[in-house]
Amino acid sequence: MICLDTNALIRFFTDDDHKKASLVAKLLEKEKEIIIPEVVFPEIEYVLQGVYKSNRSQIIDIFKFLTSRSNIKLNQIVKKAVTLFEQTSLDMADCLIVSHSLKGRLASFDDQLVSVKGVRRYW
Repeated sequence: MICLDTNALIRFFTDDDHKKASLVAKLLEKEKEIIIPEVVFPEIEYVLQGVYKSNRSQIIDIFKFLTSRSNIKLNQIVKKAVTLFEQTSLDMADCLIVSHSLKGRLASFDDQLVSVKGVRRYW
């Protein structure tokens, strides 16, 4: 199993360091089991929007690429969060929070979070 971090994925998606981007591309093609920690997804959004000025549509494409790869192992919470990111205006961190809450109830005062379809409020 290989664990990919934010920095490596940013190199791959931006190709701002071609040598490093090529190494990640080879890893993505060669390795059979790749893990991307949940926290990497909000970090990707933060770096791509803040540093590289990527728009939401570009980030959605990146998230969909990552979730579509059979050799990248992601839990269902991350996959649902990517779907929510595509369907709402929430940032990825909030999408992960909502995704975690869908099997229970959400204790939040954030009206935007508790208004997502399927969310059951605690209060």
